[in-house]
Amino acid sequence: MPTTWTISINWDRDGGFTEPYDNVTSRTLSADWFLGFQTLYLDTADNSKLQLILDNSDKRFSPENGGSPIARKVRPFVPVRIQSNDGTTLRTHWVGWIETIQPDVNQFGQRRVTITAAGPMLFFKAAETDIDLQINQRTDVIINTLLDQVVIPPPLTGAWYLHEDGANIANISPINIWYQLGTNTYLADPRTQRSLDIGEVTLALAADNWVARDREKDTKFSIYRAIADVVAAERGRFYFNREGRAIFWNRSKLQYAVIPSPSVTLNNEMVDMTYSYASTDNDFKNEINVTCHPRTLSVELDAILWKVKKPITIAPGKAQKIEVSYRDKDATDARIGGINVYYNDVVFSSGTATIKLEAKANSATLILKNSGGANAVLSGLTLRGQKITDFGELEAESVSTASIAMYGQRTLAMNLLSIEEVKYAQKVADFEIIRRGLPRGLVKQVTLKSHGKNGGSFHADQLSQTIGGIVIITENQTTHTNQSYLIIGEAHKLTASATLLETTWYLEPVTVGSFSWVLDA
Repeated sequence: MPTTWTISINWDRDGGFTEPYDNVTSRTLSADWFLGFQTLYLDTADNSKLQLILDNSDKRFSPENGGSPIARKVRPFVPVRIQSNDGTTLRTHWVGWIETIQPDVNQFGQRRVTITAAGPMLFFKAAETDIDLQINQRTDVIINTLLDQVVIPPPLTGAWYLHEDGANIANISPINIWYQLGTNTYLADPRTQRSLDIGEVTLALAADNWVARDREKDTKFSIYRAIADVVAAERGRFYFNREGRAIFWNRSKLQYAVIPSPSVTLNNEMVDMTYSYASTDNDFKNEINVTCHPRTLSVELDAILWKVKKPITIAPGKAQKIEVSYRDKDATDARIGGINVYYNDVVFSSGTATIKLEAKANSATLILKNSGGANAVLSGLTLRGQKITDFGELEAESVSTASIAMYGQRTLAMNLLSIEEVKYAQKVADFEIIRRGLPRGLVKQVTLKSHGKNGGSFHADQLSQTIGGIVIITENQTTHTNQSYLIIGEAHKLTASATLLETTWYLEPVTVGSFSWVLDA
């Protein structure tokens, strides 16, 4: 049975893909999408991406066209989904949200529109961390907490907007349709869907040093960078799969005692292949430097973390929220973490206000509320607690002297912010030397083609094989024979009225063995 493709854009921003204008398959000139990793041994994946080129001859997708059937709905953050049905299985291949809409100009030109979209990682890169100090927590627990910090737009599985002025029909709906709770609208969980392995690493402290190191810049880490730090400490992987689900693999997930059975075997059957021997990127490194960050708790429990520098005025009947960052007032004024934080030395030069403290790992929120009839001026307040100080860095090094003598020095530096013990850092360095220390031939990616509808060749594998699948490759020209690889990323291009499907798998050599070689349980 031929494969049927469905490319859906839900212009009403809900999750059901049931509105009249959601199916743009017949208008699609090309669809080009990617998800996963493009480089081997990365901890955190790149964001997934999609580019759609659609026929826009009737100006339907021109955002400023008031006469379009979807007028005022052509905008960013609209959900997009690509699916296929081969007669046996309905598969989702990509989900995400529109970022930009670029119609071609000139009414006598090509009259197309290029729509770019991105996956969920977009929102994790834009949000800053703001979690409590994590003490003796497994990596998956911390990642779960970080995922809960981001509220994404209506998920693709079902959520509709309810306009805040919905009771007043005189007001204009921002999406031109009124929804009524309990009638044609239902609420959905805005949390990111996830599947997390149980972490094998427990971190003594995390989140305290997720800050910019430059004293002139008072910024926190993004959620994406914080997740990357935790995953790096685990030596695991984090990515979003085809359905937009967050996936976390622990450090043992992809380290096999024996080579697993392949999902696909390619014996000179790929249409293109990228191969290198002893390249200069992540695969060949003979000097590994791993940096860890021991932290110290201050002896005093009442160390100064922050003080009011200039008066703060709160108007009558108003509340004011203040975000403050902990700094080391006794030393370099560097950013620090804090625990058991409280406030004292409160002085109001006039009026008064209530004070609510929300203490986090390296910052705090003060909510000041003035219920009186005159201005309240806060001229003094001190945050105190136990300082958590990152005094610098300790470095572990693993070197293959024989490899350096033969092939020259190739250094890889790894900075593990959440790791305190240099012993652990040393064992990570030793493991990385094992899998990167000698030159070898590697296939970085392979490309397959098939008829997008009628199948043939490796069409079924192009549809079904995704990140985590095993591929065995033989290529005669390089004599690269019977080598096992892991699919770490996938890119697909559907063109020619869906009659040409081109798939590129990004690959990483299968790691045989486990951390038990070098790491204590």
